Amino acid sequence: MRCESCVIPLVFRFTGLAGAVLLVVCMVFGSMARVHAGEKQKREGGHTMTEQTQSNMGKRFPEVSAESLAKTRESIPGSARGKVTLVVVAFLRETQAQLDSWLSPFVQQFGDREGFTFYEVPMISSGYKFMRFIIDNGMRAGLPEKKHKHVVTMYGDVQRYTDELGLDPRSGYAFLLDKEGIIRWEGQGFATAEALKELFARAEKLAE
Repeated sequence: MRCESCVIPLVFRFTGLAGAVLLVVCMVFGSMARVHAGEKQKREGGHTMTEQTQSNMGKRFPEVSAESLAKTRESIPGSARGKVTLVVVAFLRETQAQLDSWLSPFVQQFGDREGFTFYEVPMISSGYKFMRFIIDNGMRAGLPEKKHKHVVTMYGDVQRYTDELGLDPRSGYAFLLDKEGIIRWEGQGFATAEALKELFARAEKLAE
């Protein structure tokens, strides 16, 4: 599956002119049809349940080297070495709520604790690099400044990651990495109370 043909710009929390401009460009590129398809899937219940495949357990998370919204250069998992890290990944704007269902509880539980960190990684096809200024500024406007360093937008070969990790780009994913960047737990879709309990327990264990 070529992600360039199915991925719409992963634009999170757009406000004001930036959102309007991007919407026009998306329409020009024919992306709105995919948005409607994603909304239909959500209404029908597709890709809304947590699916823990754990197929990537024991793999090193494939490197993501990109600039954060704070304009720092980050290399995941290298930048998080020595810490237990939650990385949430999405390819479609419609999966933002899925990412939040994992990330918000994790940050509340571990965000202020030494030895833990987190990253949100929107993955966008390299064909949208020319819109990076608009996309990134839109995300900055919608997030507290303290979270900017934790949002790392990857513009590039999206298919590399879907192929290497066996991901369905219609879903959002959560990966818990150990201190060496090895995947020790993964979740897909929306988090459940049971899944979060397991995630927290695994994170505590990895921090020992």
